[in-house]
Amino acid sequence: MTAALLAAAAGVFGIVVGRLWDSRSESARWRRDQKTASYQRFAAQFEAMYEAIRIIALTDVGSGSLPSVVQDARTGNFIPWDSALSAVWLHGSCDVVSGATLVDREILGLFHEATGRLFTVEEWNEARRPARQAFENFIGAARTELDLPQVPMTLFPESAPPLPVSRRWWGLR
Repeated sequence: MTAALLAAAAGVFGIVVGRLWDSRSESARWRRDQKTASYQRFAAQFEAMYEAIRIIALTDVGSGSLPSVVQDARTGNFIPWDSALSAVWLHGSCDVVSGATLVDREILGLFHEATGRLFTVEEWNEARRPARQAFENFIGAARTELDLPQVPMTLFPESAPPLPVSRRWWGLR
């Protein structure tokens, strides 16, 4: 009888410990999934904002279409952008939140600069560098937060030093 009670108690104890362990690991997995989703959403919104600003920057101020292009960017891009930034602020680590905030400042500065004048392609290529560099820093911080290895390449090759000839030959950038 004592052996049966000990076996039953051990079984119940095993179930309780197993459930606590499972609950804890599930909670950690959920938090990681939330971080990953918010970082992906922010990256996608960066691309949308970046493209909208590029269109504004290369639209002639003298043309009648600039006000509607700016309004489209404000109504179609700023709300999802703010929502994605808020999600990063809610789920991200300090380094990732700092990186996202810097991206926000750079992208909004680029927007205000783009609405003020017409850019040549060369001027646009130069003006966009700080926002792109801030975005790459954000990606690096997010990869560190998610325990992913750092990638030795950049998303925007022209903002990085040239690669050795042998790597270019293989089409790697």
